[in-house]
Amino acid sequence: MFNERGHSLPESLLTLVILILIFGTLLPFYYRLETSLYKKKLSLHAAEAALYAAGNIKKLQKYEGQITIDGVTYYWEGDEFQICIQYSGIQKERLCVNTDS
Repeated sequence: MFNERGHSLPESLLTLVILILIFGTLLPFYYRLETSLYKKKLSLHAAEAALYAAGNIKKLQKYEGQITIDGVTYYWEGDEFQICIQYSGIQKERLCVNTDS
């Protein structure tokens, strides 16, 4: 089993199992987690864009526009009752917020 010229069979199998564990389970889990956090970050920025749009609608009577946050452009349009934000992250998303006033 052990020889002077290289690795033994159990050492090689253990290395193979560790590599399969890392590339087969941990990396996909990390990618899914990172993608989920990125989507939540974009959603948070869309909510900030909606707040910005609400201020423009209320103060400036401006009913459409765009704002760029962290390199992503959020297009908004709305009126006194609804504001919709459209942005492209991993895929095109749309967030609409209704007012209750």
